[in-house]
Amino acid sequence: MKVWNSFPQLQAELAKAAPSGLVVTIGNFDGVHRGHQKILARMKEISRANGWLTVVVTFREHTAKILKGGAPGLLLSVEERCAIFAEMGIDGTLLLDFTPELAATDPASFLDRLLALGVRAMVVGHDFTFGAGGAGDTGLLLTYLQKQGCYGEVVPPVKVHGKIVSSTRIRSYLRNGQLATANEMLNRPFFLAGPVCRGQGLGKVLGFPTANLSYPPERLLPKFGAYFVRVILNGEVYCGLANVGCKPTFDYDKPLVEVFINQFSRDIYGALLTVEFLHFLREEKKFASPEALKAQLLLDQKQGEELRRRYACAEKR
Repeated sequence: MKVWNSFPQLQAELAKAAPSGLVVTIGNFDGVHRGHQKILARMKEISRANGWLTVVVTFREHTAKILKGGAPGLLLSVEERCAIFAEMGIDGTLLLDFTPELAATDPASFLDRLLALGVRAMVVGHDFTFGAGGAGDTGLLLTYLQKQGCYGEVVPPVKVHGKIVSSTRIRSYLRNGQLATANEMLNRPFFLAGPVCRGQGLGKVLGFPTANLSYPPERLLPKFGAYFVRVILNGEVYCGLANVGCKPTFDYDKPLVEVFINQFSRDIYGALLTVEFLHFLREEKKFASPEALKAQLLLDQKQGEELRRRYACAEKR
């Protein structure tokens, strides 16, 4: 998948490639959840039927940073978003900086700029808005596209357990420990990825050596507590436990993500880990002593062994 960083860059490449048309969608696409996946799948159907390229227009930082003065914790980094677009077979992504100037663009001017690229169709979600102050809605979009001889389609919402799938709802579920529902809405396990960094070595003293994950600072952390996880390291898959939180037993004040893999002793400092959160075990707790914490970790480990069978967490070492 190709990634373009500006309108001029995309225009220059399209001038050389001369595709017959583009089918486009626009949005933050944080999480690339089931609702987003339905939009992307519909784009691909239209693309196949007409021989057009599929292009996602998205933003490096969440639009709420400009529109609301602050972005939420994100379900995916921009690199992870683009990787999922590529996995889904999208041809290209136009990755824009969401600046105050872009936010102030009126709906018609924004659409004109898109259509000048050779856009022949647009597919958006039911709650799509665009242009200064969110003045452009799906009705305006469809009317404008029709006048320009282009096709527009609004994809209805996807529901899970009677609730509309949205990035906001998924974040709320993750913060509240409702991991199973969040994963169902994402259509994949929620994950964090990053290099292994050095910690204080307290887990090793307790007999539970952990790998400390250096995760992107913009990423949302799930509810503090213990989790059963799947760990991917250099293509190898392991089952393990993860603790997310501030280690209250040791009065630590910075949130950490610590991962324990049973009977694993390799030096993996600096290695890239992907940690998929499969099951919420318990909330974070301050224990009376390190010994009491170790006793709980042994119980967590036992529960993890039972969950490994449930999740068919095959390991390759």
